[in-house]
Formats: sequence, structure tokens, C-alpha cells
Amino acid sequence: MTGSAFWVAALLAVGLGAIFVWADRRSPSSRALALCLIVIGVRLALVPLEHAMGPNSFWIYQIGSRSLETLSILAGIEWARRVAADASATLKRTVGVLFRVSQGIALLYGLLVIGYVVLAPDQAAGEGTGWLRMRGLAWALVPVLATAILLSTIALVIVRFTRKDPAESVRLRALMVAAPFLLTGLVVSRDWVPLLISFGLLIFLSGAVQYLIIQGQRGASMRQFLSPEIARLLSTQGMEQAMRRERRQISIVICDLRGFTAYAREHDSDGVVGLLERYYRVVGAVSLQHRGTVKDHAGDGVLILVGAPLPDRRHALHAVRLAAELRERVGQFLKEAGVDLGIGIGVATGDTTIGALRGAGRLEYAAVGTAVNLAARLCQRAADGEVLIDQTTCTAVADDPRYAVDARAPEVMKGFSDAVPVFALATG
Repeated sequence: MTGSAFWVAALLAVGLGAIFVWADRRSPSSRALALCLIVIGVRLALVPLEHAMGPNSFWIYQIGSRSLETLSILAGIEWARRVAADASATLKRTVGVLFRVSQGIALLYGLLVIGYVVLAPDQAAGEGTGWLRMRGLAWALVPVLATAILLSTIALVIVRFTRKDPAESVRLRALMVAAPFLLTGLVVSRDWVPLLISFGLLIFLSGAVQYLIIQGQRGASMRQFLSPEIARLLSTQGMEQAMRRERRQISIVICDLRGFTAYAREHDSDGVVGLLERYYRVVGAVSLQHRGTVKDHAGDGVLILVGAPLPDRRHALHAVRLAAELRERVGQFLKEAGVDLGIGIGVATGDTTIGALRGAGRLEYAAVGTAVNLAARLCQRAADGEVLIDQTTCTAVADDPRYAVDARAPEVMKGFSDAVPVFALATG
């Protein structure tokens, strides 16, 4: 077969390796996979150069090519080992030992092959008859390689049928189907090598594409657990921006239902959950309309950020608008639901540290600052139908004729050394 066939297959292998490492460069398993594919590609690219090399280059080519073959096998096993690293705890050690022993045997195979080149260079460099490339003592090395492959296969089968992750199962299944085509390239006539390697790579690529599709679908599903604003931040600016913490002035709106504890105690839990779900839906729709981000649901309490994660220069005004409409819309919802409940709302504005916090094995978008605590205290003091706001928020909306506020007597609140000015947003 002409050298161009080898170069096409080499380009395919190197290209796939580059794609995997570029797409997921932080993943150790992806780096091992990329190394395996790139080494395969380099080995294929060297084949057409063998006959062009002079006598002085014989040893460099033979030992180098055998070393590349061994390295590709080791990297492939390492990729499988890293993918299997999250197998069930009872089998993790067994699977890990199988892969490590397999790598050790593969390394021994590589050393024996290099020794064969040194001891019998003519036989090592020659081609066998028919469709098999191996001849002479090379056949004695086949059981060594076969043992390494068998141990890795056993480990893969264990992982394949014990893990519950469908995405990884797809990728492992593709590897198991593609591996025979990739490994056969070590023993068959060179005329068949580009075809077999390319076919194996395409099989594996199909599994990798399915894996990425499943992961993408999972990501889309996980977006439902995030507020639209945080999901938009992740999709447009990436995880790095979402992780970045900064101190920014924002407004906080907190609301909860009055009389909910007694209601929940007296009614069926399924009915209570159904009511909460509809209540959350109303709060979420109002928040989205006024640029708010629902950060937390805690029973009947909802914490809403205005001005984060996406900046908003008029966050205080939008927070007051949001609170006013919440009072109206939730009140109407509770009336239509026929339940004897009310709503109280607290609004506060101030410098707040926002960004992702890592804890309990997950990330959480957090807002920490005095304004958060003050909004919670105001919400606690708000009677049914009341919206209580702090001094900073009151000042921000003082020039807007649509919102009138009534000053209340300053109140002593937990966590504040001085009495806190309190203002009530007028109805109507």
C-alpha cells in the first residue's frame, strides 16, 4: 500500500488526539487518550520512511518504532485505567491491579521486542508471508502481549458491567470494539495496517461522539437546577467567570409565607409540595421579569438577588418593583388557591461578596454580606402584605413617584449593634 494511506491514517489519529486534549485538557484520562492516539499517528507516519532510511538509520528506526508501539499500548491502558477509576469501591482495587499488571506486562513486551531487534535484526525487520507480518521468534512474544490484553479486557468487562454511568459505558464499549482492529495492526501485513487502524479509530470516534452527546444532554438537564441568569452566565462567559468572586453593591429580596408552618402541619405533604411548587413558579416568573435571580428556596422562603450574577446599575429600583409585584401576584395566587396564607417581604441593598463557593462536594453560587442578613430580618418583621425596605433602598427610590414609603421607628435587630431604620413600601 502506498505511503499516502499511512499518512492519511496518521493524520486521522493525530487529529483525534489533538481534538481530545484540546477539548478536555484538564482531564488526566483525556490526556492519556490523546497521548495514545498521537503516538499511533506518529508511528504510522514513520512507516513510509523506513525504506528511505540508510543503513545508519536502521537501529534508530527499528528501536524507535517498537518503542512507539509499546508507548501507545501503555497509554491506551492508562486511559482505560483512569476511566475506570470511579468503579464501585468493592471492585476498584481489583480493577486497578489488573490494569497495573497489564501495563507491566506490556512494558515487558516492549523490552523483549527491542531485544529481539538487537539479537535478530534481519528477522525483526523482515516481513512474513501472506497477510501476517510476524515471523520467526516474533511469534514467541505474542503470548506476552496477549496476556496484557487479556488482563485489560477482564478489567474493562468488570467495569463495563458494574458501573451505572451510561456515558462512560458507551465509551468503554466503543473501546472494546475498536481495540481488536487497533491491535491487529501490530501483526498483520503492512498493506492492511492503515485500513484496520482507520476503521478502529472511526469506531472509537463514534463512541466518543455518543459520550459527548450524552454529557451535553446532562448539562442541558442540569441547567434546570440553576436560575436562568446563572445558566446564562455559564453558557456565555464560562465557568471561570462564574467562579470569580467579587464585591459589588446589589439588592436582596427575601419573601416567605405567613402561616405556612401551621398550614403544612395540618395538610397532606403532597398537597403542601404542590402548593409550594406553584408558589415558586409565581415567584420565579416575577423575579425573571424584573432581572432578579432566585438563589435559594428554603421551605416557603425565597432569596432573590438583583444585580448578580449579571450587573444591574438600577438594582435597587428593580428590587422594589420586584417586591411590589410579588406582593400583588403572590397575594392573588394565594387567594385563588383558597388557602389562609399571606406573604411578607424584606428588601435591603449593600455591598455583597458574590461568586462560587466550594463545599460539601459541590459548587454553590453565594452572596454574603450585611444586606443579605438585613433583608432576612426585615422579611421576618413584615406582616402579611407588607414590604419592608432598608435606608439604602429607600434612598435609591426616593425620586420615583410610583413608590411611596412610610418611615417606621428604627428597630433593634439581631446581628446589628445599632437600631436599624425601617421603611414600609406603601400599597397601591
